[in-house]
Amino acid sequence: MSEEVIKAYIESGEKFVAVAQGADNTAMNKKAPEGEWNGAFIVHHMGDFELHFSHRVLRMLTEDNPEIVGYSEEPYPGNLNYAARDWRLSLATVSAARSMTSDILKKIDASMLARPGVHTERGPITLADIISSAAKHIASHTEQLTSALK
Repeated sequence: MSEEVIKAYIESGEKFVAVAQGADNTAMNKKAPEGEWNGAFIVHHMGDFELHFSHRVLRMLTEDNPEIVGYSEEPYPGNLNYAARDWRLSLATVSAARSMTSDILKKIDASMLARPGVHTERGPITLADIISSAAKHIASHTEQLTSALK
């Protein structure tokens, strides 16, 4: 399991970055259908999430049974001004955070994946749960980004 969850995490991030890097400003900023995000907003969301995720991994690896706080994505686009931000900076954040976190995860002992924490919304979790959740999260947004760029 340890190798699979880390591999899925790494590959899902690489795929997202590759899809985003293949886009230009026109495609990223294309008007989205009502209630949807355009490509740039998706990239900003992932940049913001990757900062949260990296923080969660660091806490799970360095603290005993840390509380992992859930968050609502709803205030992010407005409060963090997604419409005025440069999506390339957010993509660089995704790439850098994923690279750093991947490097850490590739070097940990497999037993560390069982380190416990408590998520404020999901209850007891392990580091493996956090990694798996992050892989699934970015994979779903990769699909969303692919559609937004068409």
